[in-house]
Amino acid sequence: MASTVTRDHTMASTAAHDSTMSYTRGIQAGDRKPSRDPRDWSCDQVVGNLCRMDGRLLVKDLGPLFDQKVVGDVLLRCSLDVLLKVLKLDFNTAIRVNEQITKLKIVVRGLDLIVIK
Repeated sequence: MASTVTRDHTMASTAAHDSTMSYTRGIQAGDRKPSRDPRDWSCDQVVGNLCRMDGRLLVKDLGPLFDQKVVGDVLLRCSLDVLLKVLKLDFNTAIRVNEQITKLKIVVRGLDLIVIK
């Protein structure tokens, strides 16, 4: 019985690692054109920037953002309810992402105030 549990745990860990590696490869490959405006972020940039903004967020925890191909302008429209019920992020991750969305909305307001003459 113990060997079955250990083998199952090892297989689950390997699957999680493989999943994380594919997401990480996606970020490195797709994160080519950085934008200061969060509304212009690709899905890869969304996940990469969220992880940079909050070091407790892990790429593997943000998998649902990849699965649904959430881009910057859509992320900014997400409420905590959407993060939890639609994207099915776990509670801790959803709270952390929601906090970063709030900060990004402030950044966007600041960008909208900049007038170039």
